[in-house]
Amino acid sequence: MPKQKPRSLSPLKTTRRGTRRHWAGDTARRVAIYSSAYKLAWEQISATERRERPDLSLRIHASIRRQLKAGETDHRAIAFNALKDVLVPDQNS
Repeated sequence: MPKQKPRSLSPLKTTRRGTRRHWAGDTARRVAIYSSAYKLAWEQISATERRERPDLSLRIHASIRRQLKAGETDHRAIAFNALKDVLVPDQNS
């Protein structure tokens, strides 16, 4: 049976772009921003509106994701823009 190479004790692997720890920190920051923005936006919608339009949660989610991908970092601004996207009728129609 061939000898196995000893495994590294470090859980982080180095890649061309850096370490995974950097990615993990960025991901954690984005999750925190997403959670805060979603909660702020969701609390502003009345229960009646939520019942009448069951797609609101998905629309808020999509708007917040779009903004995070665009580089937004302020959870209050993201929540406000998500509410505008969801609640204000489309002006182009």
